Amino acid sequence: MKQDGLQRLLDFLNLLREHGVEFLLGQEGPDGIMVQFALYGVRVEVDFTIDEMQFSIFKGDESVLTNADDLVRLITERSK
Repeated sequence: MKQDGLQRLLDFLNLLREHGVEFLLGQEGPDGIMVQFALYGVRVEVDFTIDEMQFSIFKGDESVLTNADDLVRLITERSK
């Protein structure tokens, strides 16, 4: 029997809690719930719908930058 989408989400949230991982819940579209969390060196977004789960992993060096021009350029180049 296929596992219910809500049960899949609840099981996943319990797994995160068991491992002490803090997370945020959000809704990007009308038919799903997104779970966002970070682990050392990665940020993860997991989308749950009734039928499936999909995830994306964003890797980076997590550097702290201070040049405001770099921030403005990043926003300008990567928005819209």
